[in-house]
Amino acid sequence: MMRRLGVRNLARGVRAAVVVAVSTVLVAALHGSSAATLGALSSQALRAQDQAVAALAGTRLACDDFSLAAATGAAMASRPVQLPANCGTGTWTSHTGTWSITTGQAGSTSVANANASFPVRSTDMSAEVTLLNANVAGRVGGVAVSHTGTTRIYVAGVVSALNQVQLRFINVNSVTTLATATATIGASTVLRLTRQGTAITLRVDGVVAATAVLTAAQVTSLALGTRAGLYTNTSATLRFSRIYVTTPFP
Repeated sequence: MMRRLGVRNLARGVRAAVVVAVSTVLVAALHGSSAATLGALSSQALRAQDQAVAALAGTRLACDDFSLAAATGAAMASRPVQLPANCGTGTWTSHTGTWSITTGQAGSTSVANANASFPVRSTDMSAEVTLLNANVAGRVGGVAVSHTGTTRIYVAGVVSALNQVQLRFINVNSVTTLATATATIGASTVLRLTRQGTAITLRVDGVVAATAVLTAAQVTSLALGTRAGLYTNTSATLRFSRIYVTTPFP
């Protein structure tokens, strides 16, 4: 009887080890493979895994890569965001400056605190832009979150000088600097600005560069800030090639 129990326990242990080994291989494959199939693993299963990973980086609220042909032509005012089925059904509003799109890039004429925005239906968000040509002294621009629209109150994460970034609270043309930090700015730089409650975080190419905490008065002023967008305080040489907005994530 004892010999039979020993054999059974040994068999169970072998089966458990095989299950663990197979599971490990499948998990590694899910993370490392982009093939349409992996043995008996379907492309649908791989997509499900991709979606689960993407969920950790926020839920998409809106986006634009400035390549959509539209009745507005080059003008951004009233232009729908790119691929409405995937990026929402919002349209752009140019609040100050003359914003336009050329060869898949957006920019504005030189106007103080030029800004344009579209609705995302949330005051808390992470907005990421790819900023071009900011690695020259005197070029100022970046991304806006919690934008209130026509009243033009918002938080901006900007390249404010050569290899310098700032967090700004902007009320029409009144600018309050919340934080200043050094950062390496290239010919193409990704800025991601996150607002969650009172906490503001700016990342440059994925690295935290500056943080700030909003005052109670600033939070009240941003109560209707359910839009995201672009900001410049320089010439049209500063360009944007994409904007991507999600629910807040670290």
